[in-house]
Amino acid sequence: MSLTQIGPVYSGRASAVRAGEVVLSLVASGLVGMQGWRGVRRLQHPYDRSLQLGLDRLAALCVRAGRDAPVGVQDLVGVWCAERPVDSWPLEFDADAQVDGERLLIGGEPSEFCLEWAVSAQDVVSEVHEGTLVKEIKKMAAQLGRPDLYARWRLFVTEHAVLGPEEFVAAKNAVLDVPQWATWMEESYGRVTAEVTLGGQVAVCGGCGQWVAPRADGRVRCGVWRCARRADLPEPVWVEAQGARRLEPELVRFVALPGAPELDLARRLAARGARVVLYPKLDALDLVATWPGGFSVGVDVKDWRSPYLLARRIKTFPAWGADDPHAYRRGFLVVPHDRLRANRSYVKILARRSEALRAQPQIQVVSDRDLVADCPDLGTMGEVVCGP
Repeated sequence: MSLTQIGPVYSGRASAVRAGEVVLSLVASGLVGMQGWRGVRRLQHPYDRSLQLGLDRLAALCVRAGRDAPVGVQDLVGVWCAERPVDSWPLEFDADAQVDGERLLIGGEPSEFCLEWAVSAQDVVSEVHEGTLVKEIKKMAAQLGRPDLYARWRLFVTEHAVLGPEEFVAAKNAVLDVPQWATWMEESYGRVTAEVTLGGQVAVCGGCGQWVAPRADGRVRCGVWRCARRADLPEPVWVEAQGARRLEPELVRFVALPGAPELDLARRLAARGARVVLYPKLDALDLVATWPGGFSVGVDVKDWRSPYLLARRIKTFPAWGADDPHAYRRGFLVVPHDRLRANRSYVKILARRSEALRAQPQIQVVSDRDLVADCPDLGTMGEVVCGP
């Protein structure tokens, strides 16, 4: 293994932290690059370049620290990533990164911690989907003066993980006045392949509602964080695989799963009498909720495990004038309550680390439960809409 050309040599505490984050991101990205929705199982697959780069840098840091380095990629993946917590690696991290006890692989699958640190992998997905499908939908919706089309697409793919043949035809024909809609459906859903089926059927998780491929031992158990920790996870729903379509894996990870808490919050606010607009102005916010009488909130929902990483991705909230149909009086960045309950330092770390929040101190960080409790309850049912 060559230890040359490993990049810049860092000195000082801040530089050591940067070096540690680079290694962690490279290795995490490489692990995600090796797997699809099914996970890392066969190490004979070609190694992702990020994994090799991460190995080279990690090996160099091990040498400098006088520690044994991983002996090749298989040792890195099978032992270091699967068995050793990251805080046992010879790397330095900021305390707010909260790496103690975290492993990159759990049960042969990238952990949620790993997925959030896989910066390069996310950039690839963004390039593929945001640069093509999602960007195309936004562009066409803007050209047609129909921002509701983008919201309708996001709502549909979030709620429908698997479509039978007739359901898929109906989905393609749902917006006949926009011919591009059928193409968007074609690009969002792929055919159900044999490796994701069991007994001619595909499983849909009873918790998160997304399709689940059987594990190597034939068991079906969803690996999504909330589902994996539930003792009362409902049994999966089984759908006939013949002729069915399933949501593309990247859209599961980056659209449908984040969309679930957004839709859940929208419906809970609507149950208190609000009119809730989803993804206004082509996703400038996740939702704007307005009650008769003028109370209104603009909300961005962030379902992240790591506040340290989330802080880097928070964007400035839009400022819309009072005459704008999406104007809101109060802005909230909402984090699901179970994230905050599991990490008591979450809000403090966001406040310390987010430039966007410091620039807009009027934006409050709250849990979904607290936001719902603080909003009016008219005792009547409102509505969730995709249009203005």
